[in-house]
Amino acid sequence: MSIFVFSLVANAQGINNSELREGYLTPPESIAEEVLAPRHQNVSLSDNDISPNGEYFVNTIEASQMSPLSYYAKPYYNLAGLQIDHLGNRNRRMTTGATVGLELINSRTGAVTSIETPENARITDPTWSPDGSSLAYFAHFEDATHIYVANLGNEDGLQRVTNRPVLATLNSSIEWSDDGRFIFTVTVPENRGIEPVKPSTPNTIQVRKTTTDENRLRTYQSLLKNRNEGDLLEYYVTGQLIRIDLRNEEIRKIGKPAMIQTVDPSPDNDYLIVRSMQKPFSYIVPYYRFGWTEQIWDMDGNMVTELRTSEVDTGIPDHDEVTDQGREDIKWRPDGQGLSLIITPDDENEDEEDGGDTNNDEEADKEKDKEEKLYKIAQWLPPFGEDDLQILYETKDEMESVSYNEDADIYFVREDDDTEHVYAIFAGEADTTFTIYKHEEDDFYNDPGNLVYIPGSGRNIVYTTGDESQVYLRGTQYHENYSEAAPQPFLDRVAIRSGEKERVFQSSSDVYEEVTALLDEEASNLVIERQSSSMHPDFWLYDSASENRTKLTNNVDYNEAVTQARRDRFKVKRADGFEFWVEVTLPSDWDGSPLPGLIWHYPREYDDQEDYNEGIRDYNKNDFPGIYRRSTEILVKRGYAVIDADWPIAAERGSSNEAFVWSIVQNSTAVIDSAANRGYIDRDRLAIGGHSYGAFGTANAMIHTSFFKAGIAGDGNYNRTLTPMGFQREPNDLWRGLDKYLEMSPIFWADRLDGALLMYHGEADQNVGTWPIHSKRMFHALNGIGKTAAMYMYPHEAHGPASEETLLDLWTRWSNWMDHYVKNLGEHVTEAELNAAEE
Repeated sequence: MSIFVFSLVANAQGINNSELREGYLTPPESIAEEVLAPRHQNVSLSDNDISPNGEYFVNTIEASQMSPLSYYAKPYYNLAGLQIDHLGNRNRRMTTGATVGLELINSRTGAVTSIETPENARITDPTWSPDGSSLAYFAHFEDATHIYVANLGNEDGLQRVTNRPVLATLNSSIEWSDDGRFIFTVTVPENRGIEPVKPSTPNTIQVRKTTTDENRLRTYQSLLKNRNEGDLLEYYVTGQLIRIDLRNEEIRKIGKPAMIQTVDPSPDNDYLIVRSMQKPFSYIVPYYRFGWTEQIWDMDGNMVTELRTSEVDTGIPDHDEVTDQGREDIKWRPDGQGLSLIITPDDENEDEEDGGDTNNDEEADKEKDKEEKLYKIAQWLPPFGEDDLQILYETKDEMESVSYNEDADIYFVREDDDTEHVYAIFAGEADTTFTIYKHEEDDFYNDPGNLVYIPGSGRNIVYTTGDESQVYLRGTQYHENYSEAAPQPFLDRVAIRSGEKERVFQSSSDVYEEVTALLDEEASNLVIERQSSSMHPDFWLYDSASENRTKLTNNVDYNEAVTQARRDRFKVKRADGFEFWVEVTLPSDWDGSPLPGLIWHYPREYDDQEDYNEGIRDYNKNDFPGIYRRSTEILVKRGYAVIDADWPIAAERGSSNEAFVWSIVQNSTAVIDSAANRGYIDRDRLAIGGHSYGAFGTANAMIHTSFFKAGIAGDGNYNRTLTPMGFQREPNDLWRGLDKYLEMSPIFWADRLDGALLMYHGEADQNVGTWPIHSKRMFHALNGIGKTAAMYMYPHEAHGPASEETLLDLWTRWSNWMDHYVKNLGEHVTEAELNAAEE
């Protein structure tokens, strides 16, 4: 297999021929060992992975750091943006992953226990049973997906519980009943028939018509093209909802096949909340903006009541996205006693009738305004009729959500209107509220934390102490001198009735320690993650009484040569006085001589200096410098200084793009001057690079400055007239902001590009605004006017290369491009060096 390579150079005699080779290349060993480092063997624990009883974490086992290109090359349909592995009847993400197994990690000892999984299957979505005794997961084979259940105390081996393949296209989760007896999922329907066949001779044409209203739709990459694609989509998302009884392996069909998106069984196993995608489909928006309906079904699949509906969102302003009859935050109560919901007041005035008495209408409006509008917590009992609704609490303040303890006799209400207020109400005491915390949104340095929920319950059940008198808040203490004092995560225990707080845990100042999970109701044992700038993240058991820490994992820094390279973080000032931060990474053996350099950046908009400063208050000096497959710091091993710079575009909100080009020039100047004055870089041997909006910034920097010998631009946009309804923070469309669209579009200024530009793009890029046509047309322009450029189009890759072959090839071309145009200033690289790189 090969990639598409297009290259034009100003001086063919001095060019490394690797630029023109279409086969996949391999970088020098110094680079390859960092990209291929087995980081996937390290363990990361989270409260999403811990069993509800707190005994084990489930850890996925990856076969490799990156999936091979063959996984991405497997045929799939892209239907309205939904990528479907049609041979396996599942979402494509389940096919491209590299997880091949599961293991359990004891939360108190760190001991590891393997879980047997099927051979030749990729594993996803491990899901704990409510009591933590079993683990269900998807096993993906070439042509089918099935659910397996591992019973932790059972030595009987593998247990496949689905008799028909799972349909994991829209609904891709495993739902347990609260008692652990049943699993609910969606399978391929019986007698589905063959997929719709595209006619050999077209029998339809594309018909589109404008709407009567302005419609500022984004430029979506993948939309339904015709009726046949709509039929295909319906075919591959229509599935049969089933209930699997794990006691006797009985499988019960629930209702008729439907386009099911989500399923939520009630705790008493009598009802389900089912959300289903609805027709008509749309040709102008992706599938996730199609209409849907949310209903309560009984276990025969009969609709009991309709909860909410949404018509297709075609982008019309003031579109009423959801029709909910004033019902919000709908969910099952954890005690099994029906539904919990918030009833919101109706703010709409009744329509006036023609010929009405205006004076009487005004009086009626005044009387209506006098009535207090109340928000209400309600309990809705089966069979969910109008008379089955009970009001538990009401307030004039706008409620965002309500959560419960396990018995649902304490309600935890969250209000958020500039001031976040979380308070508790005890059942039967609705006249009294007990504040857990109040927090002004702009009071960043006094974060009270957030309520901790029981993991794995799926019900947002608030974690309380055994006597249900206290709750826990998990948060982070930030400091105003953030560049010197690291954030300190904490865990507080709060008495519900009195509000009295007790600090259970707080991170030390020299090591960043964060609570991952509580292992018991009294928080006597915690799992925490610890790291520092020189210590790789690991997980520890923390004893609250003794404050002792016991190591649970033994992660390895597989990129030590890069993570422990020399670093310097400093502030720079532009000509307009705006200050921002820069970090430079240097080779560990740097001798003090100026180095060839690469600035890697991503432009971000800020209103002003204060807005920027607020955005970096969470800086953590104790954060470990993790290295990933596209971390440009790897280039220090090739003798480069790598500069990771904030790249502020600062102007009053709504006008930031007026300052874009000016900011690009000033940012470049400030960064280069500061880094050169410190002796880090040779200002005559510099490159700039970035991905997505960073690629856009790269092309602009090479056009509007003469600082850079080369540039690396990935998956970029180079023509803003192709996103005519706005982009980033731009409030104006093309016709109201033509000057800005033209000024910011590199293709209109390509004749001014200074330096050698390497562009790469994924052929399957789905990102809004960065269609592959951008790179093709930009290269066409550069080719036509004799500029130095290359373009690499990677098959099967999306917005950011992911496969092993692509990433290795990309690094080869990056390093060759940098060596030739920056380090060696365009001098010839020998064929022997090329062959060594390719081997």
